[in-house]
Amino acid sequence: MKDWDNKRAVLLTRVSTTDQKDNGYSLPQQKDLLYEFCYNYNIKIIDCLEEDFSGTTMDRPQIKELRKLINSKKVDLVLFHKWDRLGRKTVQAMVEIEAIRAKGVEINAIAEHIDFAVPQNKLLLYIYLGLAEVENDVRSQRTKNGIIGALKEGRHVNKAPIGYLNGKDPNNTQKPLIQLDPIKAPLIKMIFEEYATGQYSQESLRKKYYHKGIKRSKSQFSNMLSNIKYTGKILVPAQNGSPAQIVNGLHEAIVGEVTFYKVQQVKFGKANCRLSVKKSTKHEEFLPLRGGFLKCAKCGSNLTGSPSKSRNGKYHYYYHCNRRKGCKESFSATVVHDKLNKLIKSLQPYEEVILLFKEILVDIFKDSNKNREQEIRKLKRKKTEKETNMDNLTEKYISDSIDQSSYERLKMKYNKELQELSIQIGDLSNHHKGLDEFIDFGVKLLVNLNIFYKNSSTEIKRKIIGSIFSEKLVFDKNEYRTAKLNEGVALIFNYNKALDGSVNKKRPTISSGSYSVAGTGLEPVTFGL
Repeated sequence: MKDWDNKRAVLLTRVSTTDQKDNGYSLPQQKDLLYEFCYNYNIKIIDCLEEDFSGTTMDRPQIKELRKLINSKKVDLVLFHKWDRLGRKTVQAMVEIEAIRAKGVEINAIAEHIDFAVPQNKLLLYIYLGLAEVENDVRSQRTKNGIIGALKEGRHVNKAPIGYLNGKDPNNTQKPLIQLDPIKAPLIKMIFEEYATGQYSQESLRKKYYHKGIKRSKSQFSNMLSNIKYTGKILVPAQNGSPAQIVNGLHEAIVGEVTFYKVQQVKFGKANCRLSVKKSTKHEEFLPLRGGFLKCAKCGSNLTGSPSKSRNGKYHYYYHCNRRKGCKESFSATVVHDKLNKLIKSLQPYEEVILLFKEILVDIFKDSNKNREQEIRKLKRKKTEKETNMDNLTEKYISDSIDQSSYERLKMKYNKELQELSIQIGDLSNHHKGLDEFIDFGVKLLVNLNIFYKNSSTEIKRKIIGSIFSEKLVFDKNEYRTAKLNEGVALIFNYNKALDGSVNKKRPTISSGSYSVAGTGLEPVTFGL
């Protein structure tokens, strides 16, 4: 080291949290040892590069800075405390060392000095670097085993997914246990339930809940919908030849399993899924009559719709003729919608129709429930058979009657079939409403159709319009021309000669107060009158 007198040196110190904990060499300690060494050997210090970065890569900011200093020809020597401060990957570190020495710059560790003039000493260098890599691998494996062990216990060990908060297990405060986020968990549940209906696209729900606090990118939102942790389960990844598995988590579920798997069917478009999602454009909800529901009064072609952005950035919507030349018919969407609401509101059935409608609903309810209950019993028998098959499969695997590969394949098959049966049973069970509720919904829908229409999604609005009117609507001079109703609708809402025997024909007096309608289709839902 005598020939290091007046050498120009760059000092490199590096530490990670684990290094400091295990070895006790903090950045200031390394720096002090290096400065003392340079003072004792009369070495000039050009710079001291400090970093808090993993040693498993050479793509580090301070290594890049070191290369710049070496290329500037202002450096003769690179020093650090031990060789593992340079890196913890043997091959990478050796490549860097040879690159530095090839430029005529010496490199060494003050606590593990290597005399490069002696070829055999390179073996010692490999030992120093190899021990550091092995130590790092052992530490990494220990950490992974700890994580896998926690997952098998049903614990989520990383940052809590949105809807949960990181916390401690009240029964063991040394171990993590995610807790429900009281604000965001109910929103996550609503997202899953709405998406499971098949009436909404991912993007429409993402935008709807973004401003409510569920701030997710498109990919994050999509991944969230497939995160099984929301069902109270934990996915344990495959390792060391063991297959991946799903275990019951210790945390509370936000979403039921039936809803979760229904979401997967909607999301991935399974062939046996009865649900469908229709993508909509950004302005679709403001123009529900676009797409062939309105006909131009002047030229007879369809009216389309489009937004117009004002100077203050606010959008205004219009329906207009889609002919590029000639016809310039155009109406404010607000006026068109208001007039349509009034038109639908004018459709009111007579009391005699409501009484008859109630009788029809009673018959429908009884027949539907009878068939539904029979179907539920049939599906439950199938589910029991599959569960028995699963038990038998497990017994065969334990007794070595089948190999692990066959066991995993059949287990996956039975699990999938059980999930699909659970979804079907859940669907049928959820439709099992009381007679009074069923009739109440039907009558309220009949009498307050305009309110139901106003509060429905664009897709449901279009279904309602298509069900009521047999021809396209014609809007002329800020009014609708006489609209032709479908035959069945005309029978319900218009005066019917078959019922002309009644002297006092009265319109119903059922309240038409404002209520909200869930976007689940035309089925009984809860009204908040």
